[in-house]
Amino acid sequence: MDNTSLKSLVKEKEIHETYEVASKEDIEKTENDLNYKLPKSYCDFVSQFSNGAFLYMIQEVSAVGDGNKQILSIQRLSLQRMTSVETHKMINIREGGSVEIGHLIPFSLDHNGNAWCFIASQMKNEEYKVAYFDSHNPRLYGIMDNFNEWLKVLINNREEVIRTLYDDNVISTELGLG
Repeated sequence: MDNTSLKSLVKEKEIHETYEVASKEDIEKTENDLNYKLPKSYCDFVSQFSNGAFLYMIQEVSAVGDGNKQILSIQRLSLQRMTSVETHKMINIREGGSVEIGHLIPFSLDHNGNAWCFIASQMKNEEYKVAYFDSHNPRLYGIMDNFNEWLKVLINNREEVIRTLYDDNVISTELGLG
C-alpha cells in the first residue's frame, strides 16, 4: 500500500472501525480458498492497518482468513449468491468491454447489495484493477487501476467511492442508489 494512504488511515485510526491485523497465514488461507493471489496493496492494508475495516463509517473493506466478528472474509463473499448469475457469464463494463463474473472477487460490500471487486483475470505489477459491481442489473462501473487508487479516492473524499466517480444521473438513474 502507498505509505501516504497508510499513514493517513493510521493517523485517524480512531474514526474507523478496525480490527487486529491479518497474519501471513490469514492471507495465504484466503488465497488458497480463492485460488487467486491477492493484490499487494490490499495485503498491505489487512496486514498493516486492519483485517477488515469500516472506513469513515461509510465504506467497508472485507477481511482475510476467518474474518472477524463484524466483517466477512473475502472468500465467503459470492457475487453468484448476490445475483444468481452463472459463474461463466460475461458482465458488461459501462465504459466498454466485459469480464467473466468468475474473475470478480468482491472486497467491499455496500448496504445496497452491490460490491467493489478485484478483476482477477489478469494481475499486473502485483495488482488487479477494481470495479463496482451492480448486483441488480449486473454491470461493472468505475474501473480503477488498483485497490490503492480506490483507497486514495475514499481518503480524499470521505464519501462512498462510487458516488465520487459519477454524477447524480448515473447514481440514481442507472444504479438506483438515490
